[in-house]
Amino acid sequence: MKLILFVLPLFLSTFDACIAFHQTRSSSRLNVNTVLAAGPATIERTTKRTAVVGSAVVDRPITERRNRVDDPVKERQNEGGEAWELRMYNDGTNTREHVARSLVQITGMTEMTAYQTMMHAHQNGIACVGRFCFEIAEMYNEGLHKQGIVSDIVAVDEEKK
Repeated sequence: MKLILFVLPLFLSTFDACIAFHQTRSSSRLNVNTVLAAGPATIERTTKRTAVVGSAVVDRPITERRNRVDDPVKERQNEGGEAWELRMYNDGTNTREHVARSLVQITGMTEMTAYQTMMHAHQNGIACVGRFCFEIAEMYNEGLHKQGIVSDIVAVDEEKK
């Protein structure tokens, strides 16, 4: 009860201040016709053009470029080159909806592509989800395994294509 007696006068004083503020604002509103008759809102200025002597383009300073052959080269140690194929297999435990939803969530496929990939695995027993670098393929493979989907990654031999 004491809280209400304390808060109520505070609320009423704030409410009265708001009413007073809005009454002063409504009395100072301008008529639309008065504003439109005043003319354009922008001010047109005339500019003076002066002649520019010399070149306005600054030349890039000449720098010495290092030959890339001299730089140390880091070679990646990937078995099977850069491409790895992520494959998934049909199983009797997961629903088709679960597999398609998981493909969308894990790999970022569109729903249509995920559905087609899932149906290919359902009808043929195996489907290629995609070709990725090793790290991405491994990450997607682990994500599918966490969802209970049977999948593996295989190195793609580029010469056999």
